[in-house]
Amino acid sequence: MHELKAILTSKRELGLILVLFFMEFTRGAFFLTFLPLYAVNYLSISVAAAGLAVSAHYLVETLFKGAAGWQLDRRGYPVLLAGLLLGLGSLLLMKFYHSPAVLLIGSAFFGLGVSPVWLAVISGVAPVQLKERAARMGIVFAVWLLGGGGGPVVINFLIARDYNLAFWLLIALWGCALAVTLLLLPLMGNQKANESSGFSFWAEVSKMAENQTFKKILLPGMFLQTMTGGLLLPLLPLYAQNNLGLTPNQYGLLLLIGGAAAAISFLPMGRLADRVSLKTLLGTGFGMSAISLALFPTAHDAAAAYFMAALVGFSYAMVLPSWNNLLAKAISPERQATGWGVFSTIEGMGIAVGPALGGIVAKSFGIPAALFLSAVLLACMSLFYFFYPIEKIFTHRLTT
Repeated sequence: MHELKAILTSKRELGLILVLFFMEFTRGAFFLTFLPLYAVNYLSISVAAAGLAVSAHYLVETLFKGAAGWQLDRRGYPVLLAGLLLGLGSLLLMKFYHSPAVLLIGSAFFGLGVSPVWLAVISGVAPVQLKERAARMGIVFAVWLLGGGGGPVVINFLIARDYNLAFWLLIALWGCALAVTLLLLPLMGNQKANESSGFSFWAEVSKMAENQTFKKILLPGMFLQTMTGGLLLPLLPLYAQNNLGLTPNQYGLLLLIGGAAAAISFLPMGRLADRVSLKTLLGTGFGMSAISLALFPTAHDAAAAYFMAALVGFSYAMVLPSWNNLLAKAISPERQATGWGVFSTIEGMGIAVGPALGGIVAKSFGIPAALFLSAVLLACMSLFYFFYPIEKIFTHRLTT
């Protein structure tokens, strides 16, 4: 692939991809698998304290992404280096000081440290002005999923041997991200570092909302898409166990199949997004996701559930590069990291609201009702993108 070869032969772009992989692998392993087990089984800290620390990490990351992007646009990769150093300090703090308060504070600072990473990667590897950017985003999403999905799986094997060994490995991997940043990325500050105006998330959103297309299409779309996915986050394990009769091992395989289907499909779907109309891919992808979720209750054995999971993963890979390309049309090339940071915060709000809404629906009407609601919302988005003239609206690039 031309795009993959171009990334691998560029010292800067290869460095950014490696930093993304090490970061997602380490923080996925730490927060999704290691920390809850380490806190309860090794430190004898309550599971509630561990859960609060995980929430603090993702909340702080979401809240500070806009400001991190603003700093990246002005100061460049030194902001990324500072974030990685803060992340390393947070890991070492949690390694040597064992208390619920330290876990909470360390996890929150860890969230602040990782906040510039995704923004630096997406604006550096797949800039909005690049013609073949969707193909590059397919590569970025594949690396992101491999790191974030592989970390929680691999760390289990080390936890079974020794918690200290597992913790030191995670710290060493984070050190690899730091070494890559120092060796492969330019660390000269940007010309805009001395600008006096500060960052305001609401000011950025208000400025974007002056454009009616952003206000009526992109803003609700960002929130609704992530909220729909968030609806199912706390319910899928229960549904798999109680409704589908899957064992924990079978449920792990279900997630692995869905993730593998997405990771394998990201690269070809990214290339396709550069060549096929956005409305076709978005409409088809959301439609396939809706059908997959609607058919889940008809799965009466593990094989059928695995097939549905693969279909969901494939449709997710179809949507994500296209959706990212749509958002890119609303971002100024001069302020890419700021724009992506604001967008990430809005999407994070949707993820935060989704699980709460899903829990309320499931408690009132049952888990299948939440699945049905998610499928209906996805179907509505599919119809909207099929019939709304998106390409005509975005003929001229919007500015932030």
